[in-house]
Amino acid sequence: MNLFDGVLKFKGTWRSYQQRVLDRADRYLADGKIHIVAAPGSGKTTLGIELIRRAGSPCLILSPSITIRQQWIARMTESFLLEGNSPDAWFSSSLKNTKPITAITYQALHSCMKHYSGPLDDEEASEDDTPEVVDYTDFDVQDYIARSGIKTVCLDEAHHLRSEWWKALEDFLKNIPGLTLISLTATPPYDTTPAQWKRYIDLCGPIDEEIFTPELVQEGSLCPHQDYVYFNWPTKEEQQAVRDFTRQAGELYDSLKADPELVRLVSCHRGILSPEAYSEKFLDNPAYFSSLLIFLHENKVPFSSYLTRLTGTKGNFPKLSPRWLETLLQGLLYDDTDSFPTDAVYREQLTGRLKAAGCIRRNKVVLVKNEEVTKVLTASKGKLNSIRAIVASEYENMGEELRLLVLCDFIKKEMLGAVGDPSKPVNEIGAVPIFETLRREGIPGLRIGVLSGSVIILPSDTVEELGSLARKRHCECAAAPLGDTGCSRITVRGTQHHIVALVTELFTRGRIHVLVGTKSLLGEGWDSPCINSLILATYVGSFMLSNQMRGRAIRVFRDRPEKTGNIWHLACILPQKLGGEEGPGGDYETLVRRFNTFLGLSHKNNVIESGIDRLHIDSPLNSRAEVEKCSQTMLRRAADRDGLRRAWGQSLKEIHDTMRVEEETEVEDSLAEPGYLFFNAVLMETLCVLGTAAALAAQIFLRSSVETSSFSLFLLRLLLLFCLFGLLKFGCRIARLCSPQKRMQQAADGILDALIQTDRLEEPRHCRAVTEHDDVLSFCWLKGGTTRDKTLFAECVSQFWGPIDNPRYVLALHGGRRRTTEYYAVPEILGRKKEDALIFARCMKRCLGPFEAVYTRTPEGRRLLLRARTSSFVNKNHRIITNKKKVKSDFE
Repeated sequence: MNLFDGVLKFKGTWRSYQQRVLDRADRYLADGKIHIVAAPGSGKTTLGIELIRRAGSPCLILSPSITIRQQWIARMTESFLLEGNSPDAWFSSSLKNTKPITAITYQALHSCMKHYSGPLDDEEASEDDTPEVVDYTDFDVQDYIARSGIKTVCLDEAHHLRSEWWKALEDFLKNIPGLTLISLTATPPYDTTPAQWKRYIDLCGPIDEEIFTPELVQEGSLCPHQDYVYFNWPTKEEQQAVRDFTRQAGELYDSLKADPELVRLVSCHRGILSPEAYSEKFLDNPAYFSSLLIFLHENKVPFSSYLTRLTGTKGNFPKLSPRWLETLLQGLLYDDTDSFPTDAVYREQLTGRLKAAGCIRRNKVVLVKNEEVTKVLTASKGKLNSIRAIVASEYENMGEELRLLVLCDFIKKEMLGAVGDPSKPVNEIGAVPIFETLRREGIPGLRIGVLSGSVIILPSDTVEELGSLARKRHCECAAAPLGDTGCSRITVRGTQHHIVALVTELFTRGRIHVLVGTKSLLGEGWDSPCINSLILATYVGSFMLSNQMRGRAIRVFRDRPEKTGNIWHLACILPQKLGGEEGPGGDYETLVRRFNTFLGLSHKNNVIESGIDRLHIDSPLNSRAEVEKCSQTMLRRAADRDGLRRAWGQSLKEIHDTMRVEEETEVEDSLAEPGYLFFNAVLMETLCVLGTAAALAAQIFLRSSVETSSFSLFLLRLLLLFCLFGLLKFGCRIARLCSPQKRMQQAADGILDALIQTDRLEEPRHCRAVTEHDDVLSFCWLKGGTTRDKTLFAECVSQFWGPIDNPRYVLALHGGRRRTTEYYAVPEILGRKKEDALIFARCMKRCLGPFEAVYTRTPEGRRLLLRARTSSFVNKNHRIITNKKKVKSDFE
């Protein structure tokens, strides 16, 4: 008997991908578990409720936050609960008040398992949060399970848990007989370690179905959308802060790079004096080892040729730079002090000089990137001007249709005194100062509001309407005018859920055009599909939060079927002359990490892919003029919403059949150029050609001779066969390795073969490695298999071609006189066991040549690893290896 017959029934229409999952649900649940991956905005909550309804037994829903917990209850009430049934009779948010469906947070479950009493702390707590107080002192989990009759558990975003919560959850699930487990997530931990992935899959079961963002746009579940970046140049004060640090760090670098006392200390380092005895310790930190040699080489101080051979550089060391000196000083002052002669006075003086220049923070030497400077740029005051420009442009283009959300990290409640007072400066990033910045801009007709846990500001002419809405929800609200600004600060007596719902309704109605809020309240779980523009004024670069925040703006809006979503990212660019490094500085790196986590439309061509390259930023961003030009280009692109819709349509038309998401690995051609094996094969092929010609000529000569022995002819024929065999063997090797793309293909085939032979892939059938070439890059990906298979393959390719760190096994190719000429890391997942490493070596030998797997935990192996790591680090430190996702059709 189904407990929910006559109680729950979906009131809408299923999308095709949702129906696909539901049609296959019984098959997926054969092992008692169903595991669905669905992008934000796909309706996975609705899908989860239907699976709970079909299970027909009491259910416990576990969510990562209170906001999402309440969203589950609201969705069940609005979209499933049939008339005549009371939500209070069927749904609960407390384990102490059990109902047929109970929704709680993971932390609440952990607290009850530990019999905790007190406020529930949130690891992402901010000034918005009002802690929920619980008392589980006498709570009996076994009694709850027996009393509630729970048979179904639904896990929402289960992998975003602290380790202690994992254990509590696992212990809890063990006690439920006949359990049906429903796992839903938007961001599975594909990039975790094999052990963490195994724990996740052991808990949730293998992934049964994946629903990606492009498919949702194609189906009409998400609107066409695009990401844009508005860059700003640092203010004069921020540039001065960077300039002060750079000047002081530069002066220190200039005085220390040839400091006689520092040269003496480094020259007397134990590893320099006794290199063979110390070489294994260098293995643990090749960057530090390299910094010692580079410093001595720069100062023309001789050292053992043994150390030069270890590096594999043949004495061609790079120039000393602030980064190398930074690494050296870190070892001298903190990490490796015992290896230097004792000189307490000099070290104390050196430490004092570094601290005075701001080059030491929390026992960390910093000559290149100062943490305080990074904070200044991340919270750049210029971002307020960026927000102002974006809002003005979007309002000019959208007018009354604009529904723009600005998400930031903090409220900055202390800035309320500046609201309406032009004599007080506004120069911080926060909900209140952003509101006041936009208000002072005085854009005619623009209506601005603030929604956070402790500060709510709305246009004063909405107060009466707000009161009417509040009374319908049995709440009370009061308004206090903020001077003559035309806005009022609102207080509402009710739960946080009621407050958010009231302001959301006003926002949807168009009574507010721009809403400023904090990510902790609105960034995850908040549902306001009217949003058509989003500004991320936050510092977040993580996979989960970036995806969740973007999800606020890409949902479809029934009242505006033609809706498109613009997502704006802010970045302060550090001038190269101040940063001293190649490429954009400031918080550009955070931006790159953020863009690596989601799929979007490429500006360059009709491709849907991840990565910041899809924005097609032409300008090098080395000057204020270039930064401003790039930002203006972004504004022009964002204004063309009709063009955005057409571009999505064209991109999706390119995919004529089933949509796939591949994870590509990009490798510079220079890393896969033909090496020793290729040139050796060319030499041997040449010798075989010459040998073949000589053998044929000798046979012709001997046949014309009167006195020809049969034995001589036999030897010549044997030589000819040998040469012909060599021609075939080395010719095939030349064909396989003659170009970077072909060498990349051979390596990819070997990696895939090893993964299949070691049973590492979930769906190995029909998997094949594919490579392409474009200008100076080669691309490689796995066609077929699960998303986890693709991610694992891409990670193995990256580890194989990437810098060598500290693998258990190294793949080594020996040249003449047993001198090692090439090194590659055996990927971590294939190097944990000797059997797997040997299988990998055999696979690579078959594809690339006679490589050997060398175990690095022996004295001989550690010496080889030291050479491999140092050579890799010194010579190939700038190798470019990038993983990104791209949408393809089955025929690509």
